Amino acid sequence: MHVHTCYSGDSLTTPSELIAQLKRKRLDGAVITDHDTVLGAIKTVEANRSSNEKLIIIPGIEVSTRDGHILGVGLTKPIPKGLGVKETIELIHEAGGITIAAHPQTLFKDGIGLSPKILSLGLDALEVVNSSLFPFKPLTKMCKRFAERHNMPQTAGSDSHMPETIGLSYTIIDVDEVGVDAIIEAVRRGSTIPLGKAVPVSLRIKKILKMK
Repeated sequence: MHVHTCYSGDSLTTPSELIAQLKRKRLDGAVITDHDTVLGAIKTVEANRSSNEKLIIIPGIEVSTRDGHILGVGLTKPIPKGLGVKETIELIHEAGGITIAAHPQTLFKDGIGLSPKILSLGLDALEVVNSSLFPFKPLTKMCKRFAERHNMPQTAGSDSHMPETIGLSYTIIDVDEVGVDAIIEAVRRGSTIPLGKAVPVSLRIKKILKMK
């Protein structure tokens, strides 16, 4: 539910590598959420189609708002960065997508926080498991507890920026039929189970070294 490609600028994964890794990890698909661009999502949809794979590639975006990052799922229209959270959410909804607060409680990333004030913003779900978080366990526990207390749908995402970390966290989604629209609606109604684990230290170091 949260994967980056090289079109993010800080990721090492090409669309074709992403497709290959999804198959290797036996995942059904992924939501492509590059930073402030939908180009990677579009390219990955094309790569999936040309590879003749039957993966479910859902286009999306990770928008940098003034107050934290918001995932827009199910849209191919870019959303301007630098706006307020509420305005960003409204634009994503107008474009036909759903909104997920990416890593809402974090120490080293831009999250919107778990204050009760976010409940009135129109969010569709909270990302309660994010493999890149550190420290992983306490922050995950905090996010899950907040979502459960306020009856908010929950998702998990690897927030992968390199092929090896794809699938470390994933969302089980209960749907009657396989398709993008059905999956998006299932997330909206909370028919999800977020699961996953943290990125190993060895892979964190490997990414840093490769990006230099």
